[in-house]
Amino acid sequence: MSGLAQFDASYDSQEDRILIRITNTEGDEFRLWLTRRLSASLLVDFKVNISAYRVQPDSAEKESESAPRASEMGAATLMRADMQQEADAAKQDFEQKFIPGERFPLGEQGAVVDKIDFQADGKGPGNHALNFIGTNGKRLSIGVTPQFLNTIFEVIERVSQQAEWGLITTSSSMARSATLQ
Repeated sequence: MSGLAQFDASYDSQEDRILIRITNTEGDEFRLWLTRRLSASLLVDFKVNISAYRVQPDSAEKESESAPRASEMGAATLMRADMQQEADAAKQDFEQKFIPGERFPLGEQGAVVDKIDFQADGKGPGNHALNFIGTNGKRLSIGVTPQFLNTIFEVIERVSQQAEWGLITTSSSMARSATLQ
């Protein structure tokens, strides 16, 4: 995918799903649907397991691809990651108006996401790929830094609160929609 332009999430009550819309600098819009089940897994297990990557590495620390999962590092890492998420969110403007794309590589209806994975992308310390895999086999991979990953979690948490699914998150405020630019 070309350079990221915007990341938007909103709740669709008719579908009872979260719609993620991602645009790039080339004018493409990728639409991804997150089910309640996948959102719960994403915001609990997945988020906890990658907490070590969500914390900005100190200048003295070197991040490695074989860093232990947060569940192995303990609650302190999870707390640091959640505090880092709040700090990263405070730097964002969530009131931006979303500008739709012109082309839809995953189709105008988008893809229902069946799986999300996370891996080092080979572009240096702190850079990883977040991969969304659809039930139709289509896949979208976006490069993420710790700050961007935290902001993605913040956006999804805000929208899941609006959906009133009862998911426990660290986000303190609610929004009907949230756009990141």
